[in-house]
Amino acid sequence: MGHGVTVDLSTENRTLGSLSGKMIALGTTLAVLGLIGTLALGNLEGAFGGHEVESSGAAQDSAAGDGHAAADAGDHAPIHGFVTEWSIWHPYLVSACFFLTMTLGGLFFVLVHHITNAGWSAVVRRLAEGVSRNVVLMALIFIPLLFPDSMGSLYKWMHPDLGDEVIAVKSSYLNYNWFLIRLAIYFAIWITFAWSYHRSSVAQDRDGDVQRSSRMSRMSPVGVALFAMSVTFAGYDLLMSLDAHWFSTIFGVYIFAGCVLSFHALLALIVVFLQANGRLTRAISDDHMQDIGKMMFAFTVFWAYIAFSQYMLYWYANIPEETIWFVRRQSTWMWGFWGWVMVVGHFFVPFLFLVSKHIKRKRATIALGALWVLAMHWADMYYLVMPQISNGTEFPFTFVDITILMGMAGIFIIGLALSLRGHSLIAEKDPRMSESLAFENA
Repeated sequence: MGHGVTVDLSTENRTLGSLSGKMIALGTTLAVLGLIGTLALGNLEGAFGGHEVESSGAAQDSAAGDGHAAADAGDHAPIHGFVTEWSIWHPYLVSACFFLTMTLGGLFFVLVHHITNAGWSAVVRRLAEGVSRNVVLMALIFIPLLFPDSMGSLYKWMHPDLGDEVIAVKSSYLNYNWFLIRLAIYFAIWITFAWSYHRSSVAQDRDGDVQRSSRMSRMSPVGVALFAMSVTFAGYDLLMSLDAHWFSTIFGVYIFAGCVLSFHALLALIVVFLQANGRLTRAISDDHMQDIGKMMFAFTVFWAYIAFSQYMLYWYANIPEETIWFVRRQSTWMWGFWGWVMVVGHFFVPFLFLVSKHIKRKRATIALGALWVLAMHWADMYYLVMPQISNGTEFPFTFVDITILMGMAGIFIIGLALSLRGHSLIAEKDPRMSESLAFENA
């Protein structure tokens, strides 16, 4: 809905300029502190103790020996579909997935903007494009996780227990080479769309060719379909297969909800940061911020709906091989408390906080809400990854969890600065820009 007021972009400070240097300096500081902290605290906490993953043959021999001993004792050693020993790669995976989901949320925002020909979002689309281009950086961050030793520390299906029939049935899908091929396909899809859309958008600033918008709109349905499939299977591979015995057909939608929710929280923070430093102070209005807040509110509800649907259906069916994933997360008071943090902190708090339009229109309050949402999203990733440790009987939180997060945050900020600098922060010649600049919330 337009109110007839046109913003003169020529009077706006719409480039990153010297702010890119400040962002890179901040990112470098965080990255260095994160690296030093991880190395120092990791050594103190035994993170680099050199946990060795047994080879298949050795593992089977050991398992066979343990099995004979257990048989002699009239008992059997438990067969797990997950790794029970903590490694440095567990907190690394938590933070890597945290930043990957935000990045993919930015890509989804761009695709949906074009598929719906949305008017209000044109003014913030370039920021979403900048976030989505960080997917190349995320591909580099994931490389250390893909070596056999790293994956063996995370995924039991790399070295299953002797007699594990469940993993044996899934071995045609859950195997190292096929896992790498699939992950390469996912990142190829994400990088192709993120970089091609950004390149076309920036080119449109130079030549004003409205056909570029038409071509991007025509390709967006294909992009959304590929995005949906790739995010779903990436969620299965990276997170759900941490317990190769457990499965959920709704897990991919759960990850998608986190992607979109966390991105809109990040987008709100980016806008607040830019405007606090004199960028886009009039182009992005209170009405745009209210819509960003609406999306945060909407996907808070959607995330809760998906989370409840998954839990309720398993609770109702009460099949042991399905409920064990949740039982493990309720086995100690700390994990039980963490679960309630998800219920209260991830849903009720942001739901009640963001329900008012006044909260969404004020920069300080929407920034506070966005920071809370991102903190809960990280806690959600932690809840997906860590309870396998010691079969859920211990709470494995260490300072390394924070230092790794800090280091990746620094790298992410550097990547964002590089993605946003050198061109306008706004898609100036988008044919929907005049509508976006005159946007007024109903």
